[in-house]
Amino acid sequence: MILKTAVVIAGGKGTRLEEKSLEIPKPLIPVYGVPLLERILKWLKKNGIEKVVIGVAYKKEMVKNYFGDGSKLGLKIIYTEHDENGGTEDAFKAAIEKSGITDENFYAMNGDQITDLHLEGLTNYHLQRGSIATIVSIKLRTNYGIIKVDNNGKIMEFQEKHEVPGVLMNSGIYILNHKIKDYLSGGNIEENAFRKLIKDNLISSFYYDGMWFTVNDKKQLKQAEEIFKEYNNLLE
Repeated sequence: MILKTAVVIAGGKGTRLEEKSLEIPKPLIPVYGVPLLERILKWLKKNGIEKVVIGVAYKKEMVKNYFGDGSKLGLKIIYTEHDENGGTEDAFKAAIEKSGITDENFYAMNGDQITDLHLEGLTNYHLQRGSIATIVSIKLRTNYGIIKVDNNGKIMEFQEKHEVPGVLMNSGIYILNHKIKDYLSGGNIEENAFRKLIKDNLISSFYYDGMWFTVNDKKQLKQAEEIFKEYNNLLE
């Protein structure tokens, strides 16, 4: 099963992208010739989504003018506005309430993740568990060097760009049930709503081992460019 609505929070300044975000907002920064948010919207369209609520803030008019009503991408786009200095929970709360979403369940994500995840499997998993939120989880990856030490303090192994075994991280991609509105109070969704849902045993993890990366700084942007240069035809 595929849900028909997605919420994408795309209001950040992209300050770690430095001079690139001074002229244009982060959602419009090109990733191998195509704006970051456009790549996300094309992926959603490919997965069967029909309506996307985009939460905008920083340089919001540029985002609105570029994507318009979404018809050029075969989507219906609704825009909601939130404080660019607020947390992710504030942004999701504004997007859900101001857009008038009536769907029982919908996809939700931060607007800087790129993936080849097929949403049907995620959706079926979420519906089977009856959770209010399902988080797509991936292996924790670190750009720092990882060392293994023996009992005498001697280094046994050194690894760069290592995946940490047995440790998962939040991908920033979710399915939310409409009841999430009762848990949104402000701040960051990971620190507030999700922790409340853990106490109520109403949040699940869907593990994904495929392609996923985020575009938060110049190094990650360069890595994304290289991936699309090699696999662009497969990811379109």
